[in-house]
This record gives sequence, C-alpha cells and structure tokens, in this order.
Amino acid sequence: MANFGYDNPAGLIAGSVILELLVILCVGLRFYSKRWKGQRILASDWLILVALVIGTGMTIVEIYGVKVEALAYPLGATIEDPRAVTGRLNKAKHIELSYLLLGTAALGFIKLSVTFLYWHLFAQVKFRRFLIVWMVVITAWATAFILAGLLECGSHLSALFGQPQEYLDHCGSAIPSGWALVGSDVGTDLITLLIPVPVVLGLQMSTHRKVLTLLTFMIGALSVAASAVKAYIYISASLGLFTEDAILILTGLSVWNLIEVQVGIIAACGPTLRSILSRLVATNVSLASKLWSSKPAGSDQSSNFVRMPDSEVGLGASTENMSKAPSQLSHYELEMVNGATKPGSQV
Repeated sequence: MANFGYDNPAGLIAGSVILELLVILCVGLRFYSKRWKGQRILASDWLILVALVIGTGMTIVEIYGVKVEALAYPLGATIEDPRAVTGRLNKAKHIELSYLLLGTAALGFIKLSVTFLYWHLFAQVKFRRFLIVWMVVITAWATAFILAGLLECGSHLSALFGQPQEYLDHCGSAIPSGWALVGSDVGTDLITLLIPVPVVLGLQMSTHRKVLTLLTFMIGALSVAASAVKAYIYISASLGLFTEDAILILTGLSVWNLIEVQVGIIAACGPTLRSILSRLVATNVSLASKLWSSKPAGSDQSSNFVRMPDSEVGLGASTENMSKAPSQLSHYELEMVNGATKPGSQV
C-alpha cells in the first residue's frame, strides 16, 4: 500500500476538518432548502442527518487518534512483529474497529436515505415494491457486517489486540470478511446509483430533460468512486499486512473509511441542493452584474439575472401532490431547467 501522506499528522487533521465543514454545509443547505420552500422534513432527510452525526463522530475519533499518536506516527514495525504490540498500536486497532462499525452503520443510513429519496420522487407501484425490497437488503447488509466486525475473532475479541499469533489463531475470518464488505459496498453503491435510470428514461419528456435529470442523480457516482478507492486501499493493505508499517496501514484504512462516509453524504445531498444552489448562483450573478455592469440597474438585461420562475429548478416537495394517485409523482416534483415537468411526464 503506497504512502499517501498517512505520516503527515497536520495534513490529516486539516483534511478531516475541511471535509467535515463541507459535509455540514451540504446538510445545512439541504435543511435550509426545505425551510425556504416550506416543505416537510422527510425520512430521507432524517437518515442523512443521522449519517452526519456518525461522520462527525468519526472525524473526532480521527483527530483524537492523531493527537495521541495512535495514527499518522510510524511505529517502525509490522503487525506480525511481536515488538509491535504496544499501547499505541492497540489504540490504533481500537480506532480501526470503531471506524469499521461506525462507518458501516453510516453507509447503511446513506444508502437508505437515497432509497427513500427515490421513494418520495417516484410513485410507480412496481418501482416502490422494488424499493421496499432494496431497503430490506441494505438494512440486512449493514446489520450483517456490523455483527461480522464484532465477531471477527469469535468469542476471543481480545485476540485482536494481542500477539500476532493470537490474531492468526482466532481471527482468521477477519480479512475475508473485510474483502466481502468492501466488495459488496461498491456493488450496493452502484446499484443504488442506477436504480432511477430506467424510470427517468421512461418519463414523457424531451431527451434534453432526461439527460439533465440523470446528471442530477449521477452525482452519486462520487460515492461509488470513493467506495471503489477504499476497496482498493483495503485489499492493498491486507496483502501488505505483514510487510508495511502497522500504524500507517491502520491510518490509511481509517482515512479512507472517513472519506467514503463524508463523500457519500455530500453525494446524497447533491440532488436536493439543485434549486437552492441555482438561487444562490443567480443572486450572486445579479449582484455582480449590478456592481460591474455599465448599464442602468433597471435595464431589462440586468433584471433577467434576478428573475426566477415561480417553480424553482430542483427537487421540491409539494403538499398538493400528497393527494395524487400512486401513478403520479407524490411528495416531490422533478423540475428541469426549462420549467416544471409537464403533467404528461409524471411517473
């Protein structure tokens, strides 16, 4: 496993804090957008908020690990070296175990949040039946791997923090279980990303609008990319487990666990931020045009920047839609840049 700056304590702390601030900003804008539009807070919003709380906890643990030199400070020995069993390494192992459990739970909440977002967007009966099955699959996936993490050494959990031979004797399933986790993580992310594609392609709207809609959902590709990188890092680390510095291996795993969770939250918020970001961009363009344009402030060209359609571009909840038939869009309307979706294009 290549060293991507895992021995840079200041850099790890700075990166963790910056990523945390970006995540808080995205989730904050998501909830502000709901308030601005007068929409109800839905299940998908609460689930992403839970994921944010867990991600924040992981950031705090990361910073703590660096401060106590359990992370980012090379040990000078591999995990198989009996001399490596020190207080620092055991702290690093505790942090990695907590990251495994918290990270898996956070990823489960993120995937469920996106699935519930699809539920609110599309009201086809068959599609919702599939979503129910997928929610069960994601819940079972997260629960199974959390239990696998707790029971990777069977009833000998202390072997995880003991001598290398104890680990080999009692924790033989840990690495295969980890491979299964990262592989299935990439797979479930990819499936979750592709779920709305057939529905969007079946909408009665122009090809241009379909492409724009798909691009909105394709923000989730960031999460797929992050999980794929984490899978590569994990597999590389497990193959070099007995040849590389023990602390740096665990630091790399914790860093990419955190990155995957935080990027997943940002990607999950992406589709819901389109309208609020469009408004902010339009407002900034308007202010810039008033400050720098040589034309009078009341000219038609200047006013075009600040004029927004009544139905904002983005994903918006509508209380009127709650009484619609299941064959129509229920709690949300999908609005494209050229205006709201026409009645004939409803799902």
